[in-house]
Amino acid sequence: MTRDAAPAAPSVPPAGRDGARERRRMILLDGRELAYTLRESPRARRLRLLIRPESGLEVVVPRRTTRAHIEEVLRAKADWINATLARLAHEAATLPAPAPLAHGQMLPFAGRELHLALLLAAPGKRSHTQLTGETLALTVTDGRQETIHAALEAWYRAQARVVFAARIAHCNAAYGFTFGRVSIKEQKSRWGSCSRAGNLNFNWRLLLAPLPVLDYVVYHELAHLKELNHSPRFWQIVARACPDFETHRAWLRRHGPTLRL
Repeated sequence: MTRDAAPAAPSVPPAGRDGARERRRMILLDGRELAYTLRESPRARRLRLLIRPESGLEVVVPRRTTRAHIEEVLRAKADWINATLARLAHEAATLPAPAPLAHGQMLPFAGRELHLALLLAAPGKRSHTQLTGETLALTVTDGRQETIHAALEAWYRAQARVVFAARIAHCNAAYGFTFGRVSIKEQKSRWGSCSRAGNLNFNWRLLLAPLPVLDYVVYHELAHLKELNHSPRFWQIVARACPDFETHRAWLRRHGPTLRL
């Protein structure tokens, strides 16, 4: 943002998204050890370096890329890697902690702004949530932030299935593609993904983003149903339905770490 014929491991690394295999590796870079994730992807045509705030350095490679080549590229890109990691560490350190959830607070939700109403459940009753108009009434068993966060996140996760089903139908009207299963997750390093089998995965935290940004991710993953890569043809498919995708992509890169309850 190549893989390797290293000595055989005692076990085969687990298959990740899209049939890729991932493993953690270490390299001595400028006198210090740096951990990275090596991802061998059947889609990859060349070695790519990605650095994500949540997961650090990721090296995506085609199959049978040698370890020597990977480490040669990493050393050649050492200045960029170190500078990017330092910048992300600084941004993470200066990112303000989320404010405590409080009665009357405004919550982003799929392009809407909801008023949070915090209520205390009667003794022996369970937590529950109800959305009425633009008011989200969250009834909890106690007022601890941990309890409020857990109940609110559970509601967002449940709503994500409904929201993404609707947004996929809306966005796919431009394509008419056939897809498989849709899953809602909290992926550590991705907002969405598309498997070779045509299954779609989305991060529930996208409900905290503006709706055009959420839709951009949906268009992005739908486009992978036709192009399992990030080639110029892939971006043409995205642009066909989402011509201002670069604006939404930049917003997500800049503000993604702030999408939290």
